[in-house]
This record gives sequence, structure tokens and C-alpha cells, in this order.
Amino acid sequence: MDQNAERLLEPAAAYRNFYSDAFKKKAEELFEELVKQSGIDRESNKKTAEAYRKQKEAESAVAKKLSTRKTLQILLWVLAGVCLCLGIWGCTIPNVLLIVLPFLIAAGSVVLIFVLLRPQIKKLKEELASAEEKTAALLAEANEQMAPLLALFDSSMTNELIQKTVPKLTIDTRFEMRRYDYMNGKYGLRESLDENASLLGLLSGEILGNPFLVEKHRIHRMGTETYTGHLTISWTETYRDSDGKVRTRVRTQVLTAHVTKPKPFYSEETRLVYGNDAAPDLSFSHEKTHAEKMSEKKRASFVKSESKKIHKQAEKDAAFTEMANEEFDAIFNGTERDHEVQFRLLFTPLAQKNLLDIMTGGSPFGDDFDFVKRKCLNYIISEHSQSWNPDTDTSRYASYDLELCKKAFVDFNHAYFTGFYFDMAPLLAIPLYQQNMPREYIYQKSYPRNYTTREAELLSNKLGERYFAHPRSATPCILKTRLSRKHGEVDELTVEAHSYRTVNRLDYVPTMGGDGRMHSVPVPWVEYLPISKVTDFSVEDLDGMSEPEFRKKNTSAVPHVYYHRLFASLGKEGFATIVPDNEENAK
Repeated sequence: MDQNAERLLEPAAAYRNFYSDAFKKKAEELFEELVKQSGIDRESNKKTAEAYRKQKEAESAVAKKLSTRKTLQILLWVLAGVCLCLGIWGCTIPNVLLIVLPFLIAAGSVVLIFVLLRPQIKKLKEELASAEEKTAALLAEANEQMAPLLALFDSSMTNELIQKTVPKLTIDTRFEMRRYDYMNGKYGLRESLDENASLLGLLSGEILGNPFLVEKHRIHRMGTETYTGHLTISWTETYRDSDGKVRTRVRTQVLTAHVTKPKPFYSEETRLVYGNDAAPDLSFSHEKTHAEKMSEKKRASFVKSESKKIHKQAEKDAAFTEMANEEFDAIFNGTERDHEVQFRLLFTPLAQKNLLDIMTGGSPFGDDFDFVKRKCLNYIISEHSQSWNPDTDTSRYASYDLELCKKAFVDFNHAYFTGFYFDMAPLLAIPLYQQNMPREYIYQKSYPRNYTTREAELLSNKLGERYFAHPRSATPCILKTRLSRKHGEVDELTVEAHSYRTVNRLDYVPTMGGDGRMHSVPVPWVEYLPISKVTDFSVEDLDGMSEPEFRKKNTSAVPHVYYHRLFASLGKEGFATIVPDNEENAK
């Protein structure tokens, strides 16, 4: 077994002892290689960036002075107004002091405004405009210096760094039809998410031959919202006072009523789907315990409590057997397992040790994940992945300053790697998953479409729902794509944007008042009515053109997006006009 394969047998330890530092080093090396390739003058950019920051500070200082003068001017106007009113009121008493002093203060305030503050404000405005111009010029100069480097950035670099750091891991350029065919035909992966979900992020690949898919999707569900209304009522009642006399008084009461109505809710979820035919008949689930946050005493108490429950389950269910490692059995708590023999085949002593290291080690995430196995498909849904995005857009680390850009580049890519790695870690912790090589699969000879439904849905969301949403839409959209036809290398599709329009309603709810009568309390609420819009959409592979090449050659005026080496645009024929550069033209 080679060294990389050996490391992966203990994934948490491998990350701490090797992969974390190794990834950072490779990221720094790649950045320096790109800097060298770009021909940027490092010292020149450093001077410009520093000059920009100093100029920005000077601009902020002028802006602060201007703001102070404007605030003082407003206060003096308010003071003048108050004193003027006080002087007028003094005339009605009459009181000489209350007449003269307020008018003097008011007059003094006005004089200060026109003689002192207004000239200062005018001068500061001119200084600020000049400072802003200088700041903008320096920023433009710094951006121009950085342009050759930024032009070389490609969103695929992040995944290439991961593959170089963990050679046993393969990440796809995109989720190809062959990858889908394999995961669907062999493991039963559905073609697309259900109608109430839309794909926002996507990453696919394989580790030691076994496929995985990371999906980030927007989920729509219907729930209810409770609306509240109020009505103030009054009535006259008679009563006897302490002297026995009959008197009347007015009573008031605020009546409150509620109505509950349907309302759509939207959320986002990221999950990892992994296919492996080891232990093919086994299903189980693990729910996060955050054991890493427990003290030793609390963890021992937790293990003792859970072990008692597991013991009782074993006494009741003859098909269920306790594990020898009580700590693992309690914290992993896969009590829903339905095949004891295969469960033990997966969770060998080394697998148990690895998972406990991940779940209790606390670095960097601990047991923040749900792990669900359904026959040959495994699902990891972690807390950290909900803020982790499969999107590796290069704008996340673009900067006017070379050194800031380098730090952002390394930090972003390292955080991305860490988030992804520890979604994979619970799977890597199981040696049998790494040792199990998938059987040969017979792929289809041709496919009804060029690009998967998932990629098409992702691209429509990357372009932006504003291009597909119904004009009256008042909620987020769930975008779903439908293939119209496969036309050479082009998939012509339609995008269905499902959302809701709103209508303000008013219900009157009968409510008993303190006067003994029923009153109709108005309760305003919002009705959500489903609407949809269908738009033509096209997807095409531009011969694997890289992002830097695309940015250089694309001149399309049609709303479009280029992602995962695919070009997608509105319309059936709305493709980019790829203009050859001068050198290619000359040829």
C-alpha cells in the first residue's frame, strides 16, 4: 500500500499531521507560479497598494470632518429654531430676559452657520471630491497592475489543488452523463431532485474508484404563518362608589384575534452522496451528538446513559447486538442498523477508532454530521457544510493588493479543502470503503441528452433567478429544467420558475368582548398564490475552453453564464460569439 493510501486509513490524523500543511504549501506554490507567469511587478504593486490605503485613510479623515461640520450645522439650526420659538413665547408673558436672550442665541447660531460653518463645509466638500478622485485613481492603478494575475485565475484551480494534495481523490470538471449513468444504474441515484428543490451547487468525483456527489440545493416547503389582529372597543358601565352612589364610567379593551394561513418557506441544504457496494444490504443512521463539546465527565455520563438504552434494545430485539466498544456504540449510536454482520464488517476496530477521533477530537468540526446509509448509498449532512459552498468562484480572492490576494487565495482554498475533507472523513474512516473496488459497469452507448439535469439546473441558478422569475413573483424561485431537444453538442431546454405572488387579505374573527358582545376583529394576512414562468435556455460545451480563455474571447450580449466548462444562455440559440484573437486570425 502506498503512503497516500496509508494516510487515508486514519483521516483525522492524516489531516492534522500532513494534509493541512501540505495543502497550504501547494496553494502558496501555485499562487507564486501564477505571479511569475503574470509578470506582475511585486514591489510596484506594493507601493501603489500602500499609497491607496494611505489615501483612503486621508479621504476618510476629510469625510469625517465634513460629517462633523454638517451635524453641527443641523444642531445649530435646531437650536436657532428652539430659541426663536422661546423668544416668541417670551413676548406673550412678557419677560425681557426670555425675549432678548433666545433671540440673541438664535441670531448667533445663524451667524455661525453662514459665516463659519458653510464656508468650511464648502471647502471640505471640495477636498473630499479631490481626495475621492485620487483614491479612485490609485485603486484603478493597483487593479490594472493586478489584472494580468486575475486574468489567470480559474475556478478549477481549487479542485486541482485538492487532487494534488490527496492523489487518491478525483474531482470531476462537471457532473458528466457517464458519472450520472454509473451512480443511477449501479446505486439508484435519482435523475434529479424533487420538484420542491433546486440545485445551487454541485461537485462530483470519486475516491479510490467509488463515486461521490456534493449537492447544495434550495428547498421549498409549505408551512403555516399565524397572523394577529387587534380591535379596541369601549363601553359605558354603571357602578356604585364607596358612598353607595350610582356612577358611570367608560371601559376600554383591546381584543386580539389570530388566523393561521398557508405560507411557503425556503431553506438551503448541502449534502454529500457517496456510492459504495460494500455492505450492500445494510442501512443505518447516525445523528450528530457534538461529543467534541462535552467534557470528559459529561461524555462518560452520556456514554453510560446511552449504553443502558442500547442494552435494553438488545434485550428486546434478538436481531440487535451491542458492540464491544461502548463508547463508539453510544456516540455513533447506529441503533437503526438492520444487518448486524455487515455493520460489523464496516465498523472494524480501526473504523471505530477513526470515527471516535473525528467525533470527539474537536478539530476542526467534531461530530457535527448526520451519517445515513441506505443500502449502497451513503449520505453525509454536516453543520459545517451548510456554510460551505461547492462554488469556487475566483472573485472570492480577487484583490487590488498582491499580498492581500495571496492571503485570501490561500485562506479560501484551505477553508474549502477543510470543509470538503471533513465531509468525506466519516467515509474515509471506514477501511472497507477504501479497500472495496467497484465492479465493472457497462455504460450506455448513447444518452438522450448531452448534459445532466443537475448541471442544467445548476447553470440556470448560476445565471440568476431574475432572468426566469414571473414578473409578479414575491418569493424565491424553484427552478426546474426540462429538455426540449438534443441538438448536436447543444441541449435546448426550458426553465420552469415556480414561485408565488401575494395578495393582501383581511379576515374578521368573531371575538367576545368584556362588554358581553361579539365583535369582529380585523386580522390582515397574506395569501400566497402559486405562479410559474417558462423560459428557453441552452447549454453547450465550448470544447473545454478554460475560464481565462473564455473571458478573453467571449463577446456575447445575451445573458449567459460560464461554469464547469459549460456555456449556458437564454434562448435556444443564444450562444457566445467566440471571436478569435489576432494571432489565431492571422493563422
